[in-house]
Amino acid sequence: MTISKTTLLLSILIFLSSCAASIINKIPDTDFGANFSEAITYQTDSLLMKFNYKKNDLDIGPYSGTWKNRKSSSSFMMFGKRKTSTDITLIHDIYGTWTIFCSGLVKELELYGISFDRENEIDYQCVMQSGEQKAVLEVLPYKKPKFLLGEPIQNRKVLIKLPEGRELQAVSLHRGAGNKREYPKPIGYTIKNKDKVVGGLGRFGKENVILIASDVANTVDEHFVFMSGLGLWFFRHNDVKDQID
Repeated sequence: MTISKTTLLLSILIFLSSCAASIINKIPDTDFGANFSEAITYQTDSLLMKFNYKKNDLDIGPYSGTWKNRKSSSSFMMFGKRKTSTDITLIHDIYGTWTIFCSGLVKELELYGISFDRENEIDYQCVMQSGEQKAVLEVLPYKKPKFLLGEPIQNRKVLIKLPEGRELQAVSLHRGAGNKREYPKPIGYTIKNKDKVVGGLGRFGKENVILIASDVANTVDEHFVFMSGLGLWFFRHNDVKDQID
């Protein structure tokens, strides 16, 4: 009995797909430290693996639109820069059309083949606008220890300034559910209104999602939490040197 090349190739693809699915299922959820059992979730997997200059369609829950990601790097003698920017047009039946422009800049100093990041006032910013309404998300630099062996934990604080003058905040998360180990880079975020958790970004129910707390659903804060989660998603996935270089 002989097996055709097509059948063999199909069998290999099915096997590899099952292996990949098994690995993904073993990735722990993000430890949010909050109860999101009744939260609204929006999957973000449609944004994966598209880091290029092409304009891509956006289709997440009730939102549609487009997004385009750009990145560049340059260097002169010991000094270098890595820049990234994302243009998003977001359309919603109730909240209308919003434009979001996110940008980040990493300054580097390289000595003897080892590169060091130079600190900025803001590491990443998203400006969200619709007509005269404007909200701004700012990712602040993490505190770098003077002496440390290994990569530091990048504890991030985020300020989200809303049009009417209120502020939301976000904090980075570094631990998977059921794990004690902390990852250096954030694996998610919680978004808060003062001490109240109103949303988040990370892995929940074995899916990569933006979360909206149930008690802010169908309010104007729901929209700002979603846009903030979207901006933080691009920050997470752009904040990798290999993707920018």
